[in-house]
Formats: sequence, structure tokens, C-alpha cells
Amino acid sequence: MPQRGAGSGARETPLAVALVGCGGVAAMHLEGYARHPERVRVVAACDVDAARAEATAARWGIPATFSSLAAMLGGADWQVAVVCTPTPVREAVVNELAAAGRHLFVEKPLADSLEEARRIVTACERAGVHLAVDQNFRYHYPFDRAREWIAAGRLGKVFGISHHDLFFRQDRGWRTGCAHHALAVMGIHWLDGFRWALSSEARSVLCRTHASAAIQCAGETDAFLQIAFENQATASYVQSFSSPVARTQTLVLGEEGMLTLDYQGAALFRREAGREPVETWTNPDAGPNKPESTYRCLAHLLTSIETGQAPPNSGRDNLRSIALLDGAYRSAAAGRPVVLDDEVPA
Repeated sequence: MPQRGAGSGARETPLAVALVGCGGVAAMHLEGYARHPERVRVVAACDVDAARAEATAARWGIPATFSSLAAMLGGADWQVAVVCTPTPVREAVVNELAAAGRHLFVEKPLADSLEEARRIVTACERAGVHLAVDQNFRYHYPFDRAREWIAAGRLGKVFGISHHDLFFRQDRGWRTGCAHHALAVMGIHWLDGFRWALSSEARSVLCRTHASAAIQCAGETDAFLQIAFENQATASYVQSFSSPVARTQTLVLGEEGMLTLDYQGAALFRREAGREPVETWTNPDAGPNKPESTYRCLAHLLTSIETGQAPPNSGRDNLRSIALLDGAYRSAAAGRPVVLDDEVPA
């Protein structure tokens, strides 16, 4: 197994990676990995559409392609699978790879249901393989910076988050037939981000959803959520795929100050300083640098493999984000708040 060098200036050995699923999101992964040849070597690509796998391999210089997992497991030497398959086939893919002893980096959402996510995590733990999830908005959006400022007490006690993500989005392909849509596509980013920024877990959620006739899909296009966290903060969140106006912003309110977040960066305000921010931060992973945020999430897994320590974006950690997403859908279906205290066993 490759070893991580100790001490200043030590060089890290790259790990061999296989890509499973060569659809649209795969390009973001491959672009991010291509920037870090010292850590990642993509040696194989697999897709049931052989032509798509071959096109991906030609574009990114991947030496081997396969149209089945069995063929790739037997035909190439690699340690980590990057799973970019659609969620309806996710569990079967993960089970086969875990049983073969391969470590896993999986696109979000981890699964279409909390029960399925639990089974995936359990299968990986029983197989003794590491599992991490690409919750890249922890870095593509300034949630990680907010986490640092909040943990340092720069806002005092945080009591609220107000977040809205509004735009017009008409998807194509497999996603339009799924029972869950806007929250499964984008909400999983924001729900995970709230957890990460607050360093706290959700305890209840109230959700209302709407399906706009303007968008062709089977699931919801708009959602309105109120989330209570164990640190007594409340998050108010609006998601819209049907808005004619595009706007994404987060406000984090504390007893001594507030934060404003958007894709480009973050600003910290303190009450004693008035309307001018006391500190601003420009997000290096915004815009065209989004692939870097995905590499960061993979890098957590690589370090985990080398050190034996669980990555911060582990599958078990991600169960909390999936539980919150699942609770939101259950709340919308029942028309009442859902309590989450016992959703994820230790």
C-alpha cells in the first residue's frame, strides 16, 4: 500500500483510480484529478456504454476502458473506484466493488433513500474498505470558511441561517424520471453544508414541496424548509428550479455578527464595525475551479486509506446529510415536522 511520507517536504505517492460511470459529472472529477498527478493516476474507465468510456479515455488519456465491473476488476490494477453512476444503480455497483476490496469515492447523493444509504455504509464497513462522498460544496461554496469563522467565535453564538438557491433548471435524462428532484440534486449540497458550517446536527425539519408545471420532471421543483439544529440554530432554506431570477446567497446570524456567503466568497461583519465587513474572503474553488473542490474530497479519502483515519466526508458522516434529506421528504409527504434524533444509529 502506498505510504504517506512524514515530515516537512515529504512526497506523497499517487494512488491508482478507476472511474465507474462516464456521464456528465465525470468530466469534473477528471479535470480536478488531472491537476494533481502527484496524488492521483486514473488508470481505467468503465461504462455500460463502451463508446462513452472510450471517448472519455481518449479525452483524458486513460489507458484502459471496460464495459463491466467484472472486466475492470480483473483487467486493471487499481485501488480506488470513483463511482459516478446514476443513483438507481448505485447500491449494486458499490456492493460489487466493496466485495472486491476496492475503496470507494461516491458522487452525491450517496443513495436515493436513507435505508439504501445505510446498507451501502454497512457493506463497506463489513468489507473493510474506506468510503467517502463527494460533498464538494463544502469547498466550492464557502461553507468550510464559515465553519472556521464560526468555530473561532467570530460571530458569537450562532442562532440562524437564511439560505436561498433560486434559478431555472430543466434537466434531461434519468434524473427527470426520479420521484425526488430539486432537493436530491441541489438540496443535498446545502443540507450537508449547513451541518458542516455549524458543526452541528439537525434535530427536526419541516418541509413543503411544489412541482412547477414549467419544469418537466417527476419530482419536486421547489421546496421550503425550516431546520432546527442541536446547537439551537435554525436554518431557513428555499430551493427553486422554476425561478425566472437566479440568486444564491446565505446569511449566517450570530449574537455578535453575521456572515454573507455566495459562490464567489464570504464576508464577516461585526456589530461594533457597522455595515462594513471586518474581513472578506475570495473562494479559490469558485467558478472554473470547481473541479478542485471535488479533488479535495477525493484527497480526504486518499489520506484515509494511507493513515487508517476516517475521512471527514465518510459514508457514515454522510448518513446524517441523507437522514436530513430523507426527513425533509417525509415531512413534505406527511404535512408536519419530522424529528431526526434517532435517524442514524451510532
